[in-house]
Amino acid sequence: MALIRGKKNPKTQNKITSATIITSCMEVTGNLHGSDTVHIDGKVVGDIIVSNTLVIGKSGMVQGEVKAKNAIINGTLEGSIICETLEVMETGEVSKQIQADTMILDGTVTGYVIGLKSIEIQSNATLTVEKIESKKITVSGSVKGNLVASELLEINSTGSVEGEISVKAIKTAEGSRMVGTMSTYEEEKEEEKAQTA
Repeated sequence: MALIRGKKNPKTQNKITSATIITSCMEVTGNLHGSDTVHIDGKVVGDIIVSNTLVIGKSGMVQGEVKAKNAIINGTLEGSIICETLEVMETGEVSKQIQADTMILDGTVTGYVIGLKSIEIQSNATLTVEKIESKKITVSGSVKGNLVASELLEINSTGSVEGEISVKAIKTAEGSRMVGTMSTYEEEKEEEKAQTA
């Protein structure tokens, strides 16, 4: 009882967090709920909810819907994901719908991409999307699909955008590539669409 009621030991303040690891030789069928970090190197067929960080390793595959605070994807996600921060590494593949506050994409992405604050598309990234939208979008890789940037679209020298583009402001570097139609983003029109929907 004295230990429980006594002062906290300063050494335990930075306590080591636990992690759930699904190794490459494992296959799990069913939904997963984790309160800390979940690292997947095997296969999971089912939905995943993680209150901290989800890591899908290079050999990892998830078929299902994902909700996490943070997500790092080196492997394959066949399903939608909602999180605060998302990083899709060079070997990562994501399909369906992505929604995050901020994201860094350097792998292969298909589907519908919503970045509430910002999206950084790095040089190795290949996006074939129905729509990608955010306040600020920086493109150093390849994007095919409709693109909406409510504040700024920045296309770097290695960046390529093909599709319908709606932007408030645009900044392009020498060597960047744009193919398609471009219109000015108007907040009023977007609000009107939301009200009539």
